[in-house]
Amino acid sequence: MEEAPPSVSELILSLQQATFMAKQLSTTSNPTHLHQIHSSLHHAHRHLSTFLSILPSPPPPTAAENSLSSANGAALDAGEPMQVEDGGGGDEETTSKCTIDKVEEKMRDCFIKNKRPKRPLSPSAAAFAEEKRFSDDGFGGRVKDYDPHAMRLRALDLVYQFHG
Repeated sequence: MEEAPPSVSELILSLQQATFMAKQLSTTSNPTHLHQIHSSLHHAHRHLSTFLSILPSPPPPTAAENSLSSANGAALDAGEPMQVEDGGGGDEETTSKCTIDKVEEKMRDCFIKNKRPKRPLSPSAAAFAEEKRFSDDGFGGRVKDYDPHAMRLRALDLVYQFHG
């Protein structure tokens, strides 16, 4: 049993009713009223889906509409698609220099930025780096003993650096 496609006026009435019912959604807690709101919204959804299903789908864009040549107007000139014309048809060297100048001008404002800036070193890591630099100078003797406190601080610094 397939129902007839709704007319535009039926669709409008259904959507208006659903809008009216949806506005009452936040003010009611009665289960019967909530069921009425739900059925009204479901009915409007079904009408809208049916209406949209009978509409013809738009044709896909043609190749000329979806290409770079249409964006710069070269398709209309029937020339090379990647050519930028100054309108004068002058010397090729002048045209290429002009194009290069335009690109360089636009690139001055463009710069590459790191996606994630580096986090600053924690105080204990900075102190460790300073101590290591001092011991690598040859003036201080490197301690070959195991220091559990320093190892714990380095481990915590790594945890905070990557999970903090």
